[in-house]
Amino acid sequence: FFGGVKGMMVGQAIIKATAFSTNAMILNYLSKNWACLSSTSSLLLAACTAGFVTSFLVSPIERIKVMMQVSNKYKNEFDCLNAIVKTEGWYGLLSRGLGTTLARETPSYGIYFFIYGWLSQLEIASSFGNVAPLIFGALSGMACWIPVYPIDVVKTLVQNTDGSSSVSSFEVAKDLYLERGIEGFFDGLTPKMLRAAINHAVCFYIYDMVMSGLTV
Repeated sequence: FFGGVKGMMVGQAIIKATAFSTNAMILNYLSKNWACLSSTSSLLLAACTAGFVTSFLVSPIERIKVMMQVSNKYKNEFDCLNAIVKTEGWYGLLSRGLGTTLARETPSYGIYFFIYGWLSQLEIASSFGNVAPLIFGALSGMACWIPVYPIDVVKTLVQNTDGSSSVSSFEVAKDLYLERGIEGFFDGLTPKMLRAAINHAVCFYIYDMVMSGLTV
């Protein structure tokens, strides 16, 4: 049940720090240098850029997590990392599943930050008070997973392989469809949504609390 959890906890901290920092940095840059852009365009551009940048961190971290969860032959995350590098090299670690990760993370973060930013700007937002980040974080977290979940399923299957042989995302998707139909691309969606709601509610709440403390 807890395979790869230690590496994922550390990895998620780095990933979220990179995503939030990139999003804030791009928004700041656009507000100063591209004031002609609408708020909607700025939110989407900054959010998608954050997703694109973090993909290069997410792919190897989730590769190790997936391998740890499907096999008990690895002692720890470092043992898994060494095994992958020995078999596939650093390029294999960094590249396997990168395409599907980019296809998932870029639009996902675009939806994620855009929905949260849009909800935060509504008049009703002030009525929620300090719990607004919890509510909006949960909603944006669930919203960002729904359209990209099939991509995540394919990505997991692509990364759930060892060895130096290449794996085509399109072949994996085709085989999954032939074996299980459309339903196969949404297997496990409910627990993923529940996890996303809790994860992102807490994430935005902590972020908002820390940023408020730093600006006091």
